[in-house]
Amino acid sequence: MNKRLRAIGEQLLPAIAYGDAAGLPVETKSRAYIQEHYGKLDRLLPVSENPFYVGDFDTGTWSDDTQLSLAVSRALIRARRFDMQAIAEEHVKEYASTPQITKPSGQVIKRGWGGSTTHSIERYMQGTDTAACGEVGGAGNGVIMKLAPLAFWLVATSADKDEAYQNLDAFTTFTHNSVEAQVTTRVHYDTLRRLMVSSDTVRTIGAFAYMRAVAHEDMLHDNDHVTSRALTYLSDTSGTMTDQAILANTDGKGFYVPETLAMAYGAFMAANGDYTDSVYTAVNLGGDTDSLGSIVGSMSVCANAGVTRKPRDFAQTSEYFMLNSVSRELASAAN
Repeated sequence: MNKRLRAIGEQLLPAIAYGDAAGLPVETKSRAYIQEHYGKLDRLLPVSENPFYVGDFDTGTWSDDTQLSLAVSRALIRARRFDMQAIAEEHVKEYASTPQITKPSGQVIKRGWGGSTTHSIERYMQGTDTAACGEVGGAGNGVIMKLAPLAFWLVATSADKDEAYQNLDAFTTFTHNSVEAQVTTRVHYDTLRRLMVSSDTVRTIGAFAYMRAVAHEDMLHDNDHVTSRALTYLSDTSGTMTDQAILANTDGKGFYVPETLAMAYGAFMAANGDYTDSVYTAVNLGGDTDSLGSIVGSMSVCANAGVTRKPRDFAQTSEYFMLNSVSRELASAAN
C-alpha cells in the first residue's frame, strides 16, 4: 500500500464520524429552518433538537452512519478479506447494542436505523441467508453511508473490477434489494476510488459520477435511469457549484439514495473538496444532514489523502480515540 492510501485509511473513521456528528443535531430540518435558528452552522452542536436522541448526549455524538461504518471496518479487520458473513455478524452486534425508541407515530424502531437495514438484520437473525435478507425496493442511503471503509479496502487490496462489483452487489443486497441501490453503491465506489487514486478530480467528479451512473444503469438493465437523472446537473463543469444550484436540482432532503448522491456530490464540489467546508456545506443544505455530512467527509479524506484542514472541534467527536484506533487497524489490515 502506498503512503497516500495509508493516510486515507488511518483518518477515515474520525472523518466520517465528525461529519455525522455535525449533521445529527439538525437531521430532518430544512435549510430554511437551519438558517432561521442557527444562521450558518460551522461547529458541533448538542443533539437536543433531534427527536431520536432524547436524553443526555454529549456534543459530538454520532449516529448509525458511523456505527455501521465501524461494523464494516471491524468485519474487514477480523476476516482480513471481504466476508459477507463477517459483515452481517458485525451488524448483528450493533443491532443488539442499539436501544429501541418509539417514534411520534407509535412505531418502535432501533434508534437512528432505517427500516430496510433493521428489517434485513432481523431476517438474518432469523436464519435467512445474506443474499436473501435485503428489503425489496429498499432505496434509502443505508448502504452508501457505510461504504467508505469497504471502498478503501477494495482499492488498498487491489481488487479487480469484476471482484469489486461482485462484492459491492452482495454488500448492497444484504440490506437494500433494489436496482437503484445497486447502481448508487457502484457509482459511489467508483467515485471514492477515483478520489483515492487520482489528483485534481474535484471539479470533474460530478461529470465522472454521472457517466458511471449511465454505465451501471446499462449493465444492470435499469431502464428508469433514476440515478443518472439525479446526477445530470453535476455534469456541467463550466461554472462554480453553489448551494442554490444544489437545492434547485435536488429534493433538498437526500433520504432517497439517488438524491443523497446528488446533494453530497454537489456539496463536495461547491466546497472544492476541502474537508471542513464540504461537511458544513452539506449540513447547511438540510434534510438527511448526518448522512450528507458523513459521506462528504469520507470523500474529502479520499481526495486529500487525509483531513488537511480539520475543524477546530474535530477532536470533540465522541469516542475520538477509539475511532482513530480502528482506522489505524483498518489501514494496517489492508496493507
